[in-house]
Amino acid sequence: MKEFFRKVFNTEFLPMSEVRKIKVWLVIVFLMVMTVISIPYSTFFVYSVAMKIITISLLFVFLAVMFLLVHFGKTWAAMQVSIIYSIALMLYYTQGVNSFYAYLFFYIALSIIIFYQELFSYLLYGTIVAGLGAYYTVVFKAGLVIANDIVGSEYIFVVMLVMFYIINLIHILHNEKIYTDLNYEWVKMNHIIGKYQDDILYYLEDIRQDAHQSPIYENLEFQKAAFELSQFIAEQIMKDGKEIVNLMDLYVYIHEKGLNQIIDNPEISVAMKKTSNLLGKYLLNENTDMFNMLINFYIQFEDTGRYQKDRYCYLVEEISEYREEQIIGFCLIYRALAREIEKNREWNRLDRSSDSDQTAEVLPINELEEFFSPQVIAFYNDNYEMIKEYLNQTK
Repeated sequence: MKEFFRKVFNTEFLPMSEVRKIKVWLVIVFLMVMTVISIPYSTFFVYSVAMKIITISLLFVFLAVMFLLVHFGKTWAAMQVSIIYSIALMLYYTQGVNSFYAYLFFYIALSIIIFYQELFSYLLYGTIVAGLGAYYTVVFKAGLVIANDIVGSEYIFVVMLVMFYIINLIHILHNEKIYTDLNYEWVKMNHIIGKYQDDILYYLEDIRQDAHQSPIYENLEFQKAAFELSQFIAEQIMKDGKEIVNLMDLYVYIHEKGLNQIIDNPEISVAMKKTSNLLGKYLLNENTDMFNMLINFYIQFEDTGRYQKDRYCYLVEEISEYREEQIIGFCLIYRALAREIEKNREWNRLDRSSDSDQTAEVLPINELEEFFSPQVIAFYNDNYEMIKEYLNQTK
């Protein structure tokens, strides 16, 4: 119970599957309390005694089914059953007694559906509940409207219920959009970070080879520490932790042979391939989840340089004080841009005149002033024909 409440108070750090599971447990407890309360209240309903006993018994059976579904990891199915259960409990009250308290069960059923924040479930079950609520209010208005109410006051109840449904639908749609945007941003950032980590892995391997060092997984001290630590952790869960040693042997073997060679080897059993595939996320010589975790942990202890306002300098005269080097830098930039323009034109020859093989203007004067000194710009103006003749060549 302590662990359950800890998860409830820290749901922002849990995956969506765990959050959904917690929601299902809370709804099951709420429905169980409502079912227990329904036993004494059933005496006021218009049903026969046999009907009351059968209905209450079936409700408890469905509660047991929900418990079993959650226990065996079928959280989504348990969620659907709990929504259907709440609608059944709603119908049991609204058809058994005609009063304002029965009308409140439409809000209770809608609140349970809203609690899950599932768009599909809300559109399906929420629409059914709102429709039944509107029908119930109009048909059985005698139990809702008192004698001195104005004519048509029952429609106020209908409007309130429909507005409650629409407002929460807008809220769920908004949350769905936010979640979709965040998920897209997370995928995008993971893709970018994955590229960075590919480069990190490449340079680390290059540094290791230059230093004539062996891979970490071949280091005997590392293997000894990994074996002892894994055995200690396994013994906290199982009676005997020696079985984990075979798994560690396979882990080191995957590093040496490569995961793809093991998966593609017909002589290796299916069980071993499945285990190898699971261990593939924890390899040290590839861009895996384990490598990602290690790099993220390591950079937490790396100090970065202080922020500098002029960290990125684009003025050539601030990069070098020598005019000759500034002119060489200008020529290199001009040459690179000229080649880029010519390369793009290879895909659209119609833009190029048949009687001219000269590239269009590469650097407009108004853009040059942001990057080059007046002396370099003057050199460009004085030697324009020479620069265009020699630096526009693509071969």
